[in-house]
Order: sequence, then structure tokens, then C-alpha cells
Amino acid sequence: MQARNRRKEVMATLKHQKTVYVKDLADSLEVSDMTIRRDLHRLADLGMVTLIHGGAVLNEGTATLDSVRARATRMSKEKSAIAARCAGLVKEGNAVYLDTGTTVMEIAEALKMRQNIVVLTHSLPICNILANSEKIQFISMPGIYNPTLKGFVGDMTCRMIRSFRIDIAFLGISSIDLDTGIMTPDFHDQAVKIALTERASRKVVACDHSKIGHVSFAQVCPLNAVDMIVTDKMADKDFLRRAERMGVEVVAVG
Repeated sequence: MQARNRRKEVMATLKHQKTVYVKDLADSLEVSDMTIRRDLHRLADLGMVTLIHGGAVLNEGTATLDSVRARATRMSKEKSAIAARCAGLVKEGNAVYLDTGTTVMEIAEALKMRQNIVVLTHSLPICNILANSEKIQFISMPGIYNPTLKGFVGDMTCRMIRSFRIDIAFLGISSIDLDTGIMTPDFHDQAVKIALTERASRKVVACDHSKIGHVSFAQVCPLNAVDMIVTDKMADKDFLRRAERMGVEVVAVG
């Protein structure tokens, strides 16, 4: 069995049992204990499990945030379509803020050949994507590097954001709900997102359908505090209708 398929089997078992042990997995998948240990360490590096003596437990709950590497493999087709629609909102002369997150990274890819726009971000992967974009005025935020978010956060980041007036902020999110609005499991991410909602004239949430209807630990803002949600056609239709009734413009692509 290939490593990727084997790890899918391990995750399926974890989602059912919540806790797994090396010996049991090795026996059921007919591989060595060492192979299973490598698989569990890989999943731990991605933020999906926590290692325990002899096994691992599933990371779940409102304070859980998978690593960027883990999230980048999900919904890639949907994220590309969402990014293309978001990039189409940007006009020449706009000052655009790109949040952290894999969907927003796709927006950066869609914008990197544009010209006569200002792009601000605290995301290290987006810095790398836009590093050679000579016709974009590119501004990177300072801060303390957070390896899970793959971005710079903290008081320096928030103070720098508040020194600008932003035309459009594209928010990358982990959870969105009708009652609580935009949420994140990370306090540092919460602070940066709040600063963005204060300084952006237009706030656009870019998220695939898997983020809808989930809750996280810390609230960023109510749903009606954002101007637009760009998602994919698999998004829950009742959620989209109710969001529109709250005054949020909704676009489902794909």
C-alpha cells in the first residue's frame, strides 16, 4: 500500500476511534511498527494528530488548526475557482490585503501578473509568490513568525495594518457560522483579522464549502460585518440564503 493511501486509512481509523496504537495499526495494515511510527510522525507534523506513548490521538475541537501543508491538499480545484473570482474584484489602483491561508495563497497566484495595485500581507508563502512581481507595489507586514499560520503576527503586525487604509481585504478563514460569524482557533490570527476588518473598506471571505457551518475557539466578527463571501457551489444553500438576508453578498463558483 502506498504511503498516501496508508495514511488515509490511519486517519479514517482515527476519526472513528479517536485514539490509535502503533501495534494495532501495523497488524491491520500488514506493515512494520516503524512504518506506522513514520506515518504518525508525518501526521503530527501536519497538525492532524498528537503523539502519545505507543500511538496517537486525533486533534479535534474548536482550538485545532491543521498546518498549511495539510490544508493545501484539500479542495484544490474549488480554491482555484474561488481565487479567480476574487482576483476579478481587484481593480487598478486598489490597495489589497491578502490574509494567511491556502485559498488566499491561490488569490496571490492569480494576482502576481497584475500591475498598478498595492498588495499587503503578513503571509510568508504569499511573500514568496509575489517576490518577483515587478509591477505590483508589495508591502510585507512585520511581526513574530507563527509556523502553523505560516505568517507574521503580533502587536507589530496589527499596528502596521492600522496605519493603512485598505480597499479590499481577502480573509482566509477556518470556520464560519450564521450565529457566531467568522472564527479562528488562534488568538494571534484573531487579532490580525480584527485589525483587517477595522481598516478595510471591503471585506471578502474566501472559503471553500468545508469551512461553512463549523465553529472555532475565537470570534473575529459577526457574519454581517463582512461584505462578501466567495465560496464554491457545494456550499450549504440554506447558509448562503440566510447570509444574503443578513446583507452579505454571496458568490458560489465552480
